[in-house]
Amino acid sequence: MIAIKKIIFSLITVLIFQNCMEPNHEDLWSVNINSVMQTNGFARDVTIYGDNAIVAAGQSGVQVWNLNSNSLVKSFLGYEEGGTFLEFDDLAVIGKDLENNLIFVSESNEDVKIFHYTEDSIIYRNTIMSARTKDFVSFWSNTDQFVMYSADNDDGMKWHYYNLDSTSSFGIDFIEWTPYGGSEIYTPGKPLGIDSDGFSNIVMAVDQLGVELYSIDSLGADPMLVGRVDTEGNAEKVSLISSGVFVACDNAGASYIPKESFNNSKELFRFATDFTVDHIAVNNDIAALSIGSKGIALYDISNPKSPVEKGVFPVGYSYMSLFWNDDLLVCTREGLQRISINK
Repeated sequence: MIAIKKIIFSLITVLIFQNCMEPNHEDLWSVNINSVMQTNGFARDVTIYGDNAIVAAGQSGVQVWNLNSNSLVKSFLGYEEGGTFLEFDDLAVIGKDLENNLIFVSESNEDVKIFHYTEDSIIYRNTIMSARTKDFVSFWSNTDQFVMYSADNDDGMKWHYYNLDSTSSFGIDFIEWTPYGGSEIYTPGKPLGIDSDGFSNIVMAVDQLGVELYSIDSLGADPMLVGRVDTEGNAEKVSLISSGVFVACDNAGASYIPKESFNNSKELFRFATDFTVDHIAVNNDIAALSIGSKGIALYDISNPKSPVEKGVFPVGYSYMSLFWNDDLLVCTREGLQRISINK
């Protein structure tokens, strides 16, 4: 019955886009749904691994979809730890390290689990960070090494180097990733989202207290607070670009904060104030806003201080999105949708 409902929804969605999604206004954009990859469970987050999309599919665990064929490659409902099979509970965040063949997953309000990944298997290594991790970003730093920054809802920002540690006992190999260096920075806010370019800046959404910008001299160096800018509403997720930060502010819409505002002026530029914005994906002059039950809203950000709305598209309840090549991958309750944008 669930599968039939999903098929019906897909057909309805395609019809909606064919009949209703061509804006009459010549200045608006249109979109095409190229495919709907029907995940079992809500598609909550996605990362790209080669030509595959690895999806955090809520209670249905990890699903791997090939983006060339739009077909399901593998589904992982859980993993084995110490001889016991453990099912995933509610996967909400996922990341990857291509060079070290790793994926990172976090269930709602849980720590981060590390898995060695191939298309055929995920092998649990160990757990890092804390049980209040809301978001994280990671960067490969060397062979058998990576750096991770996390937004911890209790302790602020945490970061560490992690090295591959392998030992053998009675013919059994024990492999895990152990932390060294790094530390944590307390913030009076409640961290919800984090982003970084990996070499100069880290930005963190701290709920009712707005957004914090940090500078780093290099990957893994101690972050130094540049400043904090208060936002309307609760700052939930952040997207860092070279000139500033786009902020998803829940029921207060979205904001753009230039980097110089963190030094003194505290100036920000609000937009999409009629929407509840949960996430913002940015690609060149396009911003894709995930706006819950209303789908996605697209904005021209050629001038980031004055974003121009280019259309609202009801693709189903959307959690977040990610640009891949020239397409937009949208995580929705109906699955992972691959959408092209016609400007």
